[in-house]
Amino acid sequence: MEHNSAETVVPDSRDEIFVVGGGEVLEAGEKHLLENVSQYVQQNKETTNTQLFSFLALLNAYIPDAYLLMSECQKILGPPDPIHGGPPFEERMEPFTVLINISSTSPERVCMIHPVLAEKAVDLLADLGISRSATMKKFIFSFCESQLQPHILQFIKDLLTKRELEEKGKKKFSGLIEDIEKEKFHNAVSVLKMASNKFRQDPFLPQTISRLYYITEDAIDYGKAEEWAITAIERAPNNSYVADTLGQVYKNRLMREARRWEDVLNMAEKAFRAFKDVETKADREEGPEMTDTAGVVSISISYNNRGRFGFIQVAKITFEKCNKAGIYATQAQRFIQSKRMEVEAKFDFFEWYLNYSKPDMTTLEPPYFWKDVVLCYELYTTKTASGSTSFPGLLDRLNRGLFTSKGRQAGFEEFKETVSDLEAVRDDLKTTYEANVDDIKAAERYILSNVILCNKMHNSTQLTPVNKLKAVIHRFLDTEVGRRSPEFYLLALLLFWPEGEPQVGQEDNDDEEEEQQATEDDGSEDKTWEDEDSNEEQETREEPEQLPLDLMFDPDLQQYVTFMEKAFERAEYAKYLRGRYLLPLFFLGKGSGLSKWIHKSRLDEIVEAQVDVELADDQDQRTAKKWTRINEMWIKGDVWRVPEIRDMLLPVQVEQCNPQGYEAKEVFVYAGGKKIVAKVEPDALVLSPMVFYLGFTIQGPVVFKVGYPHVSGQ
Repeated sequence: MEHNSAETVVPDSRDEIFVVGGGEVLEAGEKHLLENVSQYVQQNKETTNTQLFSFLALLNAYIPDAYLLMSECQKILGPPDPIHGGPPFEERMEPFTVLINISSTSPERVCMIHPVLAEKAVDLLADLGISRSATMKKFIFSFCESQLQPHILQFIKDLLTKRELEEKGKKKFSGLIEDIEKEKFHNAVSVLKMASNKFRQDPFLPQTISRLYYITEDAIDYGKAEEWAITAIERAPNNSYVADTLGQVYKNRLMREARRWEDVLNMAEKAFRAFKDVETKADREEGPEMTDTAGVVSISISYNNRGRFGFIQVAKITFEKCNKAGIYATQAQRFIQSKRMEVEAKFDFFEWYLNYSKPDMTTLEPPYFWKDVVLCYELYTTKTASGSTSFPGLLDRLNRGLFTSKGRQAGFEEFKETVSDLEAVRDDLKTTYEANVDDIKAAERYILSNVILCNKMHNSTQLTPVNKLKAVIHRFLDTEVGRRSPEFYLLALLLFWPEGEPQVGQEDNDDEEEEQQATEDDGSEDKTWEDEDSNEEQETREEPEQLPLDLMFDPDLQQYVTFMEKAFERAEYAKYLRGRYLLPLFFLGKGSGLSKWIHKSRLDEIVEAQVDVELADDQDQRTAKKWTRINEMWIKGDVWRVPEIRDMLLPVQVEQCNPQGYEAKEVFVYAGGKKIVAKVEPDALVLSPMVFYLGFTIQGPVVFKVGYPHVSGQ
């Protein structure tokens, strides 16, 4: 009988044969535990049926879908087996039978009828003197003496090493180890040591022992933690996640024990070396698609960033210890100076890493992550992270002050960027570019600063006309063809993407529309982008910028999409961002010129305002519920039903690339009458008559399914 419905058949307990609802099953089962099982166990702790029941209860309390095969159960019970004339399994398992479920599959699987009853049974058995640690040891001994079945091995590993996810990240240990630790710290160590000795190739068991020794407050022993971490590395020499544990041991010891400068320096250097080893191993790991490739030594679903982040944390701790102890001797200063460039490099990495992606669609990095990166960077460089004008730094400026910004999540006081702030940034970057017009990075930042400013104020007088920006990027298009950065091709696509569904005559009158948008109500209504364009042309005297670029250049947008995808691989973004959700950076809107590109922060701001209204009457839980609700709106697609967002974005025409392919991962998007290949956001596979919006990640264009036409406000 399979236990997978709301109604459950409870086996005959000789006085209870009912088909009852789930709640009644639990109530009847708990009553049976307290009355029948408790009395029996007190008098029969060592019997084989009590032992088997304790195994099943332990398994299903921590792994709800775990099971034992009937043959394995019969082995625990011992002879005589029913096939040799012994009593039936149900009879031998009295008074536990009513709590046990036997599947109708072949081979038969045996488990508890409900995980909640399994949890209550484990608690009851512990109260009666059959502890979790004792049960786990007997389980390992009983099943590991002969050839071990794969499912049993997996259950043991899950029981001892699988850490469940919670709001703040993964738990420190598996649920079972946490509960055994409450019995006694050394009981947890003893169980893990026994398992580690049985499974001498498994690295995660010694890794868990190491973590117990450096995390558990009342039993910290860094020497033993180091020994077990090294044992784990010896068993998995190419695994970056296993290697990380040794770095964590040294980092924690540095933080808690090191006082004198010599001790600080010694432990910091050990930690730096350990985390460098993690980084090196992580860089060598490949994604699951490379599993069968020759020469690949380690596979990881996502890139392990802990080596780089561990370096940041150690650098920050070391600096703070020097400062706190007043250690500013030449030696300390020399040490700090020696780490400055590496700290900057790590900051640069995490700046784009966190601005281009997040762990998955539903979660963010822990709040301390960006906080530690920023504080360390500012300690070592005397620069401010908020002052960054790198490409990802510019992209992040419009996020500031929003509830979902990584700065706010890290606990920093943030204010929204003003128009004046962004105009000043744009002016500085324009000056930087004009001082070196051959600097591709300066050109990219200058162009992006205009896109960002336009999102804040589309008719700012500081904006550079689109044709001038096209001229800037055009200077680089014919050199190093196909070898530029993903950021470069993102800008090329934004600048040259055709206007959506132009009205009659609009194609040739973009400048007139821009002139109308640039009109101010502050007395400068006669000054247009065209006027500013003319003045700047006279000042800079750049010949290409005087040409009507839209007349002389018809870009191949599909080629730029292809170049961007290849650049995404070449820049190793694909490697470092694998397994993560690529954030949409811009969406195609209903405007023209630069104003047709909508920064994601503008959607986030609208969503945040709507959620604030929803939670207005729940002030006590507002902060706690706000992120959850914002997250739900993106996951469920509720954002696309917000009228303000619908009015802002431009639907695109989509065609499936492969009509025979059911689960399409790419589609054609029509742009200026041409077909452009775009990725498909998960769950956006059904086409007509759906409505789609177009966004851009750092990998390229991506299509989002909005819903059916004419459902605004529903």
